[in-house]
This record gives sequence, C-alpha cells and structure tokens, in this order.
Amino acid sequence: MTRRPAGVVLGVLALALTGCAVTPPGPTAGPTAPATSPSVSATAAPSPSAIAVEVPRWTVETLSRNDPTRPVHVQWPVVPGATTLTALIAEESAASEAAFLANTTPSDVAPPELRGTWETVLDGPAWVGVRLSLYEFAGASGNESSAVYYGERTAGQALHARDLIAPSARHAAADALVSALRAEGREVLEELVTNAEVRDRLLQDLSFSPRGELVARIPEGTVLSFSDGVVTATLAPSVVEGLLSEQGWAVREDVTGLVASPSATPVTSVKSAPAASVDCTVAQCVALTFDDGPGRHTARLLDDLDSLDAPATFFTLGASVRVAPDLVRRMAAEGHEVGNHTDDHRQLTKLGPDRQRAQVERAQAAIAGAGVRATVCRPPYGSYDATTREVAGLPIILWDVDTLDWKHRSTEQTTSIALRDARAGSIVLMHDIHASTVDAVPGVVAGLRERGFTLVTVSQLLGDAVPGSVHRRR
Repeated sequence: MTRRPAGVVLGVLALALTGCAVTPPGPTAGPTAPATSPSVSATAAPSPSAIAVEVPRWTVETLSRNDPTRPVHVQWPVVPGATTLTALIAEESAASEAAFLANTTPSDVAPPELRGTWETVLDGPAWVGVRLSLYEFAGASGNESSAVYYGERTAGQALHARDLIAPSARHAAADALVSALRAEGREVLEELVTNAEVRDRLLQDLSFSPRGELVARIPEGTVLSFSDGVVTATLAPSVVEGLLSEQGWAVREDVTGLVASPSATPVTSVKSAPAASVDCTVAQCVALTFDDGPGRHTARLLDDLDSLDAPATFFTLGASVRVAPDLVRRMAAEGHEVGNHTDDHRQLTKLGPDRQRAQVERAQAAIAGAGVRATVCRPPYGSYDATTREVAGLPIILWDVDTLDWKHRSTEQTTSIALRDARAGSIVLMHDIHASTVDAVPGVVAGLRERGFTLVTVSQLLGDAVPGSVHRRR
C-alpha cells in the first residue's frame, strides 16, 4: 500500500493526566481485533487487569507516598534505549502527583488516593507504546482515565497518542470516533461533542490492531454517560489511512509488521535455598523487610545481601513480578523469603471482598508464575480489616520499626532509625524501590550485627504463623 504522508509532528506536547486506572504493569495489552473490519465500531473496553504477559528486560520506576491518609502509588516502565519516552512518562507522572497533592488534603475518614499503573500496547522493533493509567479519589468519588505514549527504541522521539494523527486531521478523527459510538446505538451527549478539550480527550488513548485499525479507548463520562463506563471505538484501515501523521504511519507499520509471539517458555519452580536454622526464642532476631518491588534497584540490593550473607523478606507486587520474574526467582534461590504485597498496591480497606481477594490472588498467581511460592502477606499501607484476614490465605505481616524511607529518602536517616528502634523480635519496614534505601542496607546490617542481632526472614522470626493472623513483631 502506498504511504500517504499527512503531516509532521513538530514537538512533544505536554498532557497532564487527570486520573485513570489500569492494573498490571508489564503486560502487553494490544486491543483484540474484531472478527470483521467495519468502518467504525464501538465496544465496552475490556479490563486490562485480566492481562498478564511478561515484558522482559524492562524495569519499573515508582512514585510512592506511604501515607495512609493520602496514599500515592504511581508506576511506569523504564524502557531500555527509549530514554525520551521514559522521560516523558516520568514527567507526566510527576505532574499528576504534584497536581494531586496541590488539590487534596490528608484525611483519616476518606483518604484521597492517587494510583497509577501501566501496560504495553506496542513492543515493536522500532517503537514502544505504553498506556499510563491513573485512578484518583478526591474524597467524594473516583475518576479514571488513561493515555498512551509512544517512543522510538533508540532515544529519538516520544509522542502523545494524538500525535499519531495529523494535526489537520484531528477534528475528522474525533468526528469518526463519535460516529462509531452513535453507530453502536450509544447516546452521545451532544453538548460535550463540540468542546475542544473533550475532543482532545478522545485522542489521548490510541493504539493499532494487528490489521491496522485504530482503536481508541474512551474514558467514562467523556462524551457518554458515566454509566457506559470505559468504551473502545475502532476505525477501519480505510478510514485511518486518511488521518495519520508521519509518525502515525511509522508506529502503525511497526504493529502490522509484528509476527505472532512465540509460546511462553514454561517456568519451573525455584527450589529455595534452605534457611539457616535459627532459634529466635534464644537468639536476638530481627527481620528486615522490603516492600513494593521488584524494581530497578532490587538487583543491587540482592548483590549486597548476598555479599553480607544477610537474609531478608521481600513483599512483592504482582504487577512488578510480571515485569521482573527473574529477580523474584533470584530472591528465593538466594535464601530470601518472598511475600505477597497485592497486585497493584490498592488500599484494601477501600475494596469489597471480591476485589480484595482478586488483589491477593493476582499477586499470588504472578509470584507462582515466576516459580516461587509466597508464604506471607503484607497489605499496602498496613491497612487491613476482617475481610483482608479472611481472603489473604497467609499470615499478615506488619512492622514495629518504620524507617520512613519513602518520606525522607535519606540513607543516613534510614540507617539511624533502623538502628535506633530495632529490638529483639523487630520487623523493620523498608522499600527496595528507593536507591537511598538500598544504599543504607550495608550500614543497617553491620550496625544490627554489632548490637548482637541475628538477621532472619519473617517466617524464621515468627515460626508457625497461621493464615489470617496479624503480626507486628515477634
């Protein structure tokens, strides 16, 4: 087919996300092509949380504020080579956090929450596409939306989804998407269709199917009633080809040129290194624990723990495990304990029984998919209720020493607090997603040993803890 250039994008435009929700970082989530290829169609958007495809060699960056009165947990990928794309997504994530903090106040009754996750929509030879999704709860109701960003693998350009469309064709693209919704019999809110900001939102989450169709994921309440939820609208190739920019053509060709992915290699179970025999009724035991990984600093932490011969317990997120299962396998192989920290760091006490169970089970499945068995569970922010205890299926582990490493990001303070507050039987809370924390670990280990403490995993510390039991220390 002859390529028809329709315009050149002159720069990367800033787009601040206003809130959205997707679950698993790391999955590949291209939209499923319909059986036929109509000019336009619209369907309810599938839940991205159902997708769990491993993305190799990528790592995850996290913005996290572990304040239960105003929690923040936003993740995005660090894509090897695609430095411009990674920088753009990091900038958007930081802007979203700043806006959230400026517009909300902490609350014990109805805590505002910002949660961001990501998934891949393209992992091609020349281009990468990432959907960043945010969920924002401001105290009354939650708001969800999503946006897709594209970047060249070798630095180069980074694009917002709307940059796939030639500037001169964006009005026509929005019209075509609205027509797709109408063709499905959906009641379009006419008073919103002509609003320029609303029309721009129609183009903030765009991807291509393997057959070259353009698929738009449209946030709830954009031009339809909120009761319609998130929907997708699909434009046929014959329509799309008159709308694309030069970059849009390049990204589309990367998608349509992909061949079927090879079958996944079966994962064999990792045989955990046997834990040293320690009697914590006699020894002065302390358990170091690390939350929110695996992340881009976890490998260095494992190197340090290995050289120090120091065991630890890692409470891992299912979403991050799917990105770096090799690190989870390494944890187990080197004698550390692996725990369940839910799938994507939701505050469980704000969820019903089914959604709490899903958070735990998805994470458990991701860890099992890496060939490892999670033996303990830690709810995000330490927030749990009777339902959590029922659905966890594992001992619930809190802490009695909080280094507040997420807050001060200081190696010196992390070390000082850990050494000051640890007692025999303590469980120390840290986060392996922060470089400053990983920097602190050698000093923490040395200092605790100088005080006569023996480092152990949580299960070594507690012995035979039963599922649903709650522990802050021995």
